[in-house]
Amino acid sequence: MYVPAHFDEPSREVLYELIENSALGMLITHGRSGLDANHIPFELDTSQGENGTLYSCATSTRAEGKCTFSLE
Repeated sequence: MYVPAHFDEPSREVLYELIENSALGMLITHGRSGLDANHIPFELDTSQGENGTLYSCATSTRAEGKCTFSLE
């Protein structure tokens, strides 16, 4: 994904702090009716994966279910 230089944050610690202080994120899915965005809580585990792993659990009848995201 293209990130303009003025939005780039090279410090992993700064990004971790931002995620930990703003744990509510958006899960964007694409289904039959098009794009859908839902605000759900995320938890960051910095000890998992090369860049950390985001965990979330969305209780829904939709397809989201339980999700794990690796930060790459």
